Amino acid sequence: MKNINEKKIIQNIIDKTGNLSKYKMPQGLEIIKGIGDDAAYWKSGDFGYCITSDTLIENVHFKFMKGQVNLFSTTLGKKAVAVNLSDIAAMGSHPMSMLINLGITNDITEKWINDFYDGVTELALKYNCPVIGGDIVKSEILNVTVTCIGYKKLNKKNKNIFLNRESANPGDSVYASGYLGNSKAGLEITKRQDFNLLGVAGLNDNDRDLWSSYFWPVPRIELGIDLNEIGITSCIDISDGLLLDSSRLSEASKVSININSAMLPISDQLKDAFPDAYQDFALGGGEDYELLFTSSAKNKENIKKIAEKNELNLSIIGEVKNGNGEIMVDGSLTDPKGWDHFDN
Repeated sequence: MKNINEKKIIQNIIDKTGNLSKYKMPQGLEIIKGIGDDAAYWKSGDFGYCITSDTLIENVHFKFMKGQVNLFSTTLGKKAVAVNLSDIAAMGSHPMSMLINLGITNDITEKWINDFYDGVTELALKYNCPVIGGDIVKSEILNVTVTCIGYKKLNKKNKNIFLNRESANPGDSVYASGYLGNSKAGLEITKRQDFNLLGVAGLNDNDRDLWSSYFWPVPRIELGIDLNEIGITSCIDISDGLLLDSSRLSEASKVSININSAMLPISDQLKDAFPDAYQDFALGGGEDYELLFTSSAKNKENIKKIAEKNELNLSIIGEVKNGNGEIMVDGSLTDPKGWDHFDN
């Protein structure tokens, strides 16, 4: 499938059916953003609403670990919800509700489904985001699609309602939350022969932390809401790798971004486990589900306060410059590689 260009496909969809100017909405309802951000959003009455959807497919996003069915099902339920909530976080939105479509194979049991929804329920309760619908169907391949809806009360001072990818300005600082590359390390650990033999029980504490980063990502909901309140300029969640997601933000904002590799937030666990690969993991690993955002210098102190409130690293990793979608690392133009469904 390497001959498929995802950008061209998306643009074709926009041209055919996603041009909002071709549609008429009832008075009081306005679709503000369609395809092209972490979520589409609209406003109605005193609230703005956003919606996002993601699919996880067996042997593409995860592998069925035989002998660890209960652990796997609950973990998959949690991760499926978390990756969608990460998009809600990138919009600076409060979670409101979700719908889940589950495609199950012949070897999936009723217990497996119940355990899967135990994982879903854990995050639903934690982030106040109930399941309000969905579907369960028979499938040749195990898959799950989650659609999340978020909301925000309208604020006359903030015309954009939600955060977006389109408003980064030259001179802004580029920030990343948490640590980068841990999830990629966790994925690599699952490929080891000893992991296939012993599972999580055979991991040392260091590797178990990295494994957890891959299987149990933490959506930065409170962080996104806080950043929205202070008026940062742009935001995206890091799902497909720092470089690739930086390029999406820079293209949408029609700027360039220079990343300083010496400033990348990299954990000691990652450095210890992969001393020769940690920088590559941080730049292009994917599935970190941290927030990448830009802000002017006037918000520097506010961002420090938000970091303290959320007990989370918010690291300056680069700067926004004039340009048109270019990504640089240490001043050198680079190919923004990351996870691409049609090139992996």
